[in-house]
Amino acid sequence: MADTSPGLPSNRNESPMSMCFSARWLKRRLVLIAMFFGTTVLLFGYFGAFSFGRPYLQQPTPDKPNPSNSTLVVTLPGYGSFLGTQLLTNLKKTTTLQRPVDAWLGVQYSTQPVGQGRFRPVQAPVAFEGTRDASSSGPACWQNIYSSQKQSEACLTISVYRPAGVPMEQKLPVLVFLHGGSFVSGSHSSFDGAVFVERSAQPLMVVTAQYRLGVLGTLPSDFMEEEGLLNLGLRDQKEMLKFMQQYAEHFGGDPDKITLGGQSAGGHSVGIHLFHDYAEDAGKPLFNQVIMSSGSPTARAFPGVDYPLYQNQVEHFMDYVNCPTTSSSEALECLRAAEVDDIQFISSSLYNAHNYNITWPWQPVSPGPLLEKRGSKSGEDGTFFKIPMLISSTTDEGKAFAPQDLRTDADFRRFWNTLVPGLNDQDFAELDRLYPNSTSIEAESSSFVSTQFERVSAAYGDYSYICPVQDTASRLSTAGAQVYKARFNTPNWAPAYMGVPHASDASYFNGQYATQYPEIADSYSAYWASFIVSGDPNTYSQKGSAAWNAYTVGTNGAYQELVVNRPSEGGPQMEDERTAIRMEQCAWWRDEERAKRLNK
Repeated sequence: MADTSPGLPSNRNESPMSMCFSARWLKRRLVLIAMFFGTTVLLFGYFGAFSFGRPYLQQPTPDKPNPSNSTLVVTLPGYGSFLGTQLLTNLKKTTTLQRPVDAWLGVQYSTQPVGQGRFRPVQAPVAFEGTRDASSSGPACWQNIYSSQKQSEACLTISVYRPAGVPMEQKLPVLVFLHGGSFVSGSHSSFDGAVFVERSAQPLMVVTAQYRLGVLGTLPSDFMEEEGLLNLGLRDQKEMLKFMQQYAEHFGGDPDKITLGGQSAGGHSVGIHLFHDYAEDAGKPLFNQVIMSSGSPTARAFPGVDYPLYQNQVEHFMDYVNCPTTSSSEALECLRAAEVDDIQFISSSLYNAHNYNITWPWQPVSPGPLLEKRGSKSGEDGTFFKIPMLISSTTDEGKAFAPQDLRTDADFRRFWNTLVPGLNDQDFAELDRLYPNSTSIEAESSSFVSTQFERVSAAYGDYSYICPVQDTASRLSTAGAQVYKARFNTPNWAPAYMGVPHASDASYFNGQYATQYPEIADSYSAYWASFIVSGDPNTYSQKGSAAWNAYTVGTNGAYQELVVNRPSEGGPQMEDERTAIRMEQCAWWRDEERAKRLNK
């Protein structure tokens, strides 16, 4: 594929170190560098400071004994000892906690993918002597070049939070949280574990986890498939869950009461693990219940490595880092020798270039490890774990992503044809009926954006979040699992025309103090904590909160979901899903034949 592309190094058969560079390749590289530094200068002038992702030590954490509080030392048999710390403030250090929280931060749950370990699956961590310091979270995984976080490939860590003063012999229910970020960004800082632990009415433990992101986590290419190296970020997550099964009790957690939770891409990840009750995982879940915020195994299209868009993105990536695409061994040898700064730059640049059309690169692929079957097929086959689930979407999911400058019906069709090439002429005719065009000039001027914005937002929100959430809830409930479904309808400082966009609920379910409606943070985080502790969001909910009834399909009180309104609209209360979301449109998107065509 890339071997014959113009402008690539002309002598692909030579070793990576001895390759010549064509004038065309060098010219393009210099243009990219000039664009990068031009953008940097503009950002410096605007913000007053550089904010590149900062590199971090590219090796495992050294053994670093710390003589302070020995009661915070945990020993993990067959691995080693870690000295934690006690937290007295929230993550941003803006609020003093009412109760201290014990924490073990930045604990490596596996070998680290550095050096020759890059683009390889990780394994159980290597045992060590002595005591390692676990008082800071350490680096994030490599991601956006404009992130201010320290970043490293040695980033596969968990951070553990537990209420101080609770004996380690008391094994607590555990929330393992997977951050979102389109599979290209996110870190431990995406969820404030200390705040959630401190706010819970009953003692529980929180674990945040990091996994490989961007091209380092998912490089959807033929040579990666040939070498069995697809979906490395998802496989990192599974390695972390195996680690928690082995060591949760040594942190004072109960391995039989692990709730796997996540938001957005983290929620999709939860759904992927949930819908993998087959192959080597059949009948052996590494968790006992799940929470998904704006996530589902069918939320994202997961095409294979033969998807033309992915092939184009991979070709551009390999061109920039000056690596061949054949043979597999030569490609990987070159990639493992490449500068991580170059990998980060082109990985971020390609993502940003495809952000407008939401055709993001570096997504998990199917078929591939943990996605041997796509979500719709696994749902059809019933190969998902029938366990308790709490799942939600926001009212206006699509508004966080939809382009705001589309003005004609042709623009609408072009957007969907680019995003979902599997749509045919009949599909477009039905889309026109399900999401009718608007030509109202008044509507355009009153919303500050084009008339197509509401239309595209509604369709994209249904396609990517609202209807997949409904699909997952329906499948598990029909299979007999206990399901609690919610529509989150409280904004968090979003402009009025954006409604309640994607991720509006993040600070609320985390229980953070600086939300627009603090009382909703109090009640909604209590629902989450109650579910984690008891499997029922009502058991330890905040006094006076509405009862959150289980979600069912069929008749006799079916289709009930919790709508989380702002206080002026009555706060959380039950509603009929059929009057709250676009049910006909969801049935259309959920059609099994269409889902297969759309790689769902």
